[in-house]
Amino acid sequence: MSTKDGKSSERGVSEVVGGAEEQRLRRSYLRKADLHLLPPAFAMYFFAIIDRNNIGNAKVAGMDVELGLHGEQFNWIVSAFFFTYIFFEIPSNIILKRVGARIWLPFIAICWSILVALMAAAKSYGSLVAVRVLLGVFEAGYVPGFIYLTSFWYTKRQQAPRIALFFSAGVFAGIWAGPLAARLQEINGSLMGYQYIFIIEASITVALAVIMAIMLQNYPETATFLTEDERAAALRMLANDKALSYNTDYRPRQVFRALSDWTIWGYAIIFWAAATGGATQAIFGPTLIKAMGYTSTRAQVLSAAPSACGFASQILSMFLPRLYPRFSVWIMIFSAAACAFYAVIATVENIHVRFAFLCLSNFALSPNMPLVSIWMSNNVMGVTKKGVASAVTVMLGGVAGLIGSHIYRGKDFPQYRFGHIFVCVCNAVIFVVALALNLYFRYENRRRDSQSEDFDPSALSKDEVEDMCDKRPDHRYTW
Repeated sequence: MSTKDGKSSERGVSEVVGGAEEQRLRRSYLRKADLHLLPPAFAMYFFAIIDRNNIGNAKVAGMDVELGLHGEQFNWIVSAFFFTYIFFEIPSNIILKRVGARIWLPFIAICWSILVALMAAAKSYGSLVAVRVLLGVFEAGYVPGFIYLTSFWYTKRQQAPRIALFFSAGVFAGIWAGPLAARLQEINGSLMGYQYIFIIEASITVALAVIMAIMLQNYPETATFLTEDERAAALRMLANDKALSYNTDYRPRQVFRALSDWTIWGYAIIFWAAATGGATQAIFGPTLIKAMGYTSTRAQVLSAAPSACGFASQILSMFLPRLYPRFSVWIMIFSAAACAFYAVIATVENIHVRFAFLCLSNFALSPNMPLVSIWMSNNVMGVTKKGVASAVTVMLGGVAGLIGSHIYRGKDFPQYRFGHIFVCVCNAVIFVVALALNLYFRYENRRRDSQSEDFDPSALSKDEVEDMCDKRPDHRYTW
């Protein structure tokens, strides 16, 4: 940042930013950071989604019949997870900042995998609900924790493809969840097929948590895999981008500022509406396909097709902001398409057309969660405010799961028209909110551009600058 006399506290940045050696050090830093962060984070989210949603595969494998579930009991088992998932995301990010991601993320993964394995021992509706409630406590922190962690390691531009890749693991899990469950349920042993689904998938998650604890590092400032030159180059790059710093203290004042900022709730509403479609597809996909007339094993396998379409579009979303860096525009395009596709599913009777548009709708649904997460991360400043904002955004994704668990009702079999119309309306909401944020950010940027006075951060204390968050006059919103 520059002072009024033109001197810079980051003079080294301007002198070396274009140098060949500096660029080499940055590339080396990014390669090492990616190697240590992305593979374990991707693999863990892959199995987090499988562990969260394998209740749907277990149902198709006969769990509901074995336990005597009836009426809406299965829907309440699914939604029990989200009651705690909603409320433990903000506390989890606060704990992560205090103890570090290397300890916290593997710890919560081991806890939730133990609970998934315990679902194999459940003998009643009540025991399944209890385990799912506890499962939500520990899974709550993983997604907002990773988004928050990337803010310390990457610039805003670098975050975009990495967060998109991370979210693609969830859809990628949908491709394999059905076929994997189909194989596991066919194991001939002393247990029921659905019990093997829970136990074996949970065991894999425990192994991944151990690998994550070995590979993951908390911050670039303390990472042992970096040379001192790589660390220095990385810190210059991150400081120039106003990235988060690990030595900034937790600031309670920013919690209130995040919770009272309407734009944070705008991002969260978009995430909620997008997650409603994503969560229902992940959990009820095999059920919707089975209702079209397929056998349970065939439905498990075919459920991979919509997920494959979603995975392809999430990979595509890694590159879209680089082609045209207007997140709101992409979100509006995808939400409008998803709205139209769900309207078709809700109105046609032909099962082949419905299946085809189920695939297309998943293609349109899937990019909006990573896009809005990146958009939020780019625009929100302040260590504590960004941590709370990422938690609030994903928290409403939990609300989506809670509501989405009840929109595909047994009484609507086999068309499930109510659920499809509900998701259609959710995508219309996404379009409206994204448009509102677009107009507000453009107005606010013009207002700040028109202000004549220069902002001099050197005239303020470090804490005063930090507490201004994204309201500082030199900050411009991405729209």
